[in-house]
Amino acid sequence: MGAQIEVTLSPATPAERDALLVLMKDNLAGRIERIMIFLKLTWPEFEQLYSSRGEVRTITTQGEAAGQCWIEHRGRELHVHAIFVDADKRGQGIGTQVLRVLEAEFRGEVDLIELGVEQGNVGARSLYLREGFVVEDVLAELGFEIMRKRFQQ
Repeated sequence: MGAQIEVTLSPATPAERDALLVLMKDNLAGRIERIMIFLKLTWPEFEQLYSSRGEVRTITTQGEAAGQCWIEHRGRELHVHAIFVDADKRGQGIGTQVLRVLEAEFRGEVDLIELGVEQGNVGARSLYLREGFVVEDVLAELGFEIMRKRFQQ
């Protein structure tokens, strides 16, 4: 890979927040009912949770929006609920840089970064492993793995 792409993360506008919620719902199509049962939430309750927990940031590179991420700082842990890079911008190292920007921002404030990944999402799973995340839990009923990257003190 050539030069690293520069990525910035900034607070999402209300429209960008709404767009990420639509992307998540579309991405979960066919599995959403099972996931909501597992979470013990209805979709409207999930929407309320989404609007009240954590923050959504817009991913920007080369002056253009390239996606969004939803993060939540929980004490000494940063939970990454979602990272969505626009389809036409994937494969350029943007996801890698998002993780590195978050790590740089929160290092010293958190002991670990946690995220969930679908077991079948080979690209994302490979990225997380390459960036030092390890599988610590498996939610077999959802086909998800919980991965964490712990920081040494």
